[in-house]
Amino acid sequence: MSTRRRLTLSEKIAIVRESMTPGVVAAHVARRHGIALNVLYYWRKVYREIAATDLADAPDDAVEAELADLHLQVRSLERLLGQRTLEIALLKARLKKEPDDDLTH
Repeated sequence: MSTRRRLTLSEKIAIVRESMTPGVVAAHVARRHGIALNVLYYWRKVYREIAATDLADAPDDAVEAELADLHLQVRSLERLLGQRTLEIALLKARLKKEPDDDLTH
């Protein structure tokens, strides 16, 4: 009875990269890691497809829309940071005032 072990994504990527090293025979890598050669070839195909997928391949409209969304997020975060900074400054000023007020009562 054979026990199959599930490989993590990082392990699969490491095996694929090892098999794609110049001068390395894919069959030897597959045998060493106990996986079928056709599985390794499938992983290599998927790896190449993912590596080829790039933001530059995306349509310009999609890139521009994403960029506009990111700019909006930055503005919102800057506004929130400004509000929180003001709140902190006001609270610090109030904390400095309160001990003096307590002494006069």
